[in-house]
Amino acid sequence: MTATSNSPDDGSQTISSQAIVSMRSASFGYADRAVISNVTMDIHAGEVVAVLGPNGSGKSTLVKGLLGLNNHLGGQVALFGTPIDRFHDHARLGYVPQRHTLSASVRATVAEVVAIGRLPHQSWLGRANQEDRRIIAESLAVVGLDDRAAVDVSTLSGGQQRRVLIARALAAQPDVLIMDEPTAGIDLASQEILSQVLARLAARGATMLIVTHELQALSRVLTRIIQINQGRVTFDGLPASHELSQAPPGPALDGHDGHHHDGDDDLPRTWPAAGPLDRLPGFHDA
Repeated sequence: MTATSNSPDDGSQTISSQAIVSMRSASFGYADRAVISNVTMDIHAGEVVAVLGPNGSGKSTLVKGLLGLNNHLGGQVALFGTPIDRFHDHARLGYVPQRHTLSASVRATVAEVVAIGRLPHQSWLGRANQEDRRIIAESLAVVGLDDRAAVDVSTLSGGQQRRVLIARALAAQPDVLIMDEPTAGIDLASQEILSQVLARLAARGATMLIVTHELQALSRVLTRIIQINQGRVTFDGLPASHELSQAPPGPALDGHDGHHHDGDDDLPRTWPAAGPLDRLPGFHDA
């Protein structure tokens, strides 16, 4: 299967050194099978980009390729101006995986889960210092869970656990957040809470690349939509130009976790004051 962007590729285009993500005729897949190919695009600081498409369209393959979780099979790909095969500063990419719930088999507090995000910045001893603890607390405050730091994560609702995963990614102070279906498997009330969290991050200038199969919960924060269908990029442009942007609100997502309300009415209506995560458009302290 192949994909083409809206931008023509005459073979003369070069990788952008200013873009966070730059691709020229890029292909990704598994083993020697390309799931998506011939993708040409740039993503710049401050953009909030939705990668939209039905299940099996290739959208997750695209973003997982950027994370090194599948094979780069062809074309040029650069992250922060560095060719992907030479890029090693993966802490600059904050990844929120598609996951309905955190494992109930491992006992851990909310703060302990978020602390995992600090590991790339710690010594081999892995001991948290005062700065680590401050950043963990700030990350929890951003997602409205600072009052749940000592709570066992398994006791949280599905929507709250999704916010814990976002806080864990923020704790690494990345320059870009890559999220795979952040609204999947949670009810409409919890989708609205997540939308508020993402809107706050967008207002801070965060760069986000969000895989999704629906737009309604994210429409307020998006600056750009990339649509993929059957391995082809069929749209790359502004949300207002996308034919689905005017669709009426739909029902709860497939994979609803069964909660009529996910317990997310605890999100504070007054957000914490700007802290260290506000310093730069991303969250990486230079």
